[in-house]
Amino acid sequence: MEIDPGTFAKLTSCLLLLCLSFSVGVAAEKPAATGMEAGIAAKFPNDVDIAKHPSVLLVEDFEQGDLGRLKPNWTSVSGEKDGALALDKEVQPPGLPGGTALRVTATKGRNEGGYLYKLLPQGHDELFARMYVRFDEKYGFNHHFCKLGGDKNAKAWPVGRAGIKPDVYFSTGIEPATTLAHAYPGKVYPPPGFWNFYTYWPEMRSWQTESGASNGQPNAYYGNVFAPADPQPILRGVWICVEWSVKLNSAADKSDGSQRFWIDGKLVGEWSPGTPLGYWMRDKFRIRPDEPGRQKPFEGFRWRTDMGVKLNVFKIENYVSERSFEHSAEYARQHPEFAIDTEKATVWFDHIVLATSYIGPMNSEKKP
Repeated sequence: MEIDPGTFAKLTSCLLLLCLSFSVGVAAEKPAATGMEAGIAAKFPNDVDIAKHPSVLLVEDFEQGDLGRLKPNWTSVSGEKDGALALDKEVQPPGLPGGTALRVTATKGRNEGGYLYKLLPQGHDELFARMYVRFDEKYGFNHHFCKLGGDKNAKAWPVGRAGIKPDVYFSTGIEPATTLAHAYPGKVYPPPGFWNFYTYWPEMRSWQTESGASNGQPNAYYGNVFAPADPQPILRGVWICVEWSVKLNSAADKSDGSQRFWIDGKLVGEWSPGTPLGYWMRDKFRIRPDEPGRQKPFEGFRWRTDMGVKLNVFKIENYVSERSFEHSAEYARQHPEFAIDTEKATVWFDHIVLATSYIGPMNSEKKP
């Protein structure tokens, strides 16, 4: 069959247009290779009406005007009477809406900071928490930060259980850490440190022996440490979008639970069945590519042995103990060129969202 030159040219043009249309369509459907996920916040510019999304459980932007009006959103608030909590109109995330952030200040000899605590009326099997946070330019070391957890016997206020292995509860905190313990001796980071998880659950390890078993002495179990292979140092004086999630095990006898965290929309740490590769040393999960013979896939989390335990606790906190202030003072003596306030430690929070699906950074684009 012969095709005249004119017909051939038309067929070639059509084929070229078809290929271009297909490639453009594929490119439009494939997200850009930025390493960032699009969450529900992408659908709500400036978070306007994000509370209407069916997966959103809590939205807090601190625009109520006074601290007393925070309480309808939270089950328990601590720090408003001693000056630890304040609404601040001077420091807000750049380019984002609103005029007020929550300032939480720990003052040596006066208080250890403050918190907002939420007890959810209904438990969940997976939760995501997003917040914008800013550490003061002279912030030192921290003791504890923000948490997600589940407690079958939860109270309307936080309950401390340091040193105890959980039974019908668990908690995990996204926190600044000082020493990266993937190797010994650990690498020390300048204050506030780097992001990691500090975690309590029924199958946690003890610090007392290399195997992670208790030696029978008291206070055998403090939070287990989960640091990413590539830690994210925490910058002071800038706003950071922090999001973390917990997914519970699907059955009481399964270890298929997980936890993850994102910094400015980038997945930085994930501990799920099969990832990462590493090994346990006392109460820390080490990631050591230079020791391939010791590394095994992470086993996953058996967050609960009782299926009645659900995610139902959320806490925003800046907790700086006297020991933390002493640690900061010692670091200041050893590093006189490093600016540290050894009397106060201030953090700002804003644009908090709690949901049952990934939230992502705020879409700050203006509506057309």
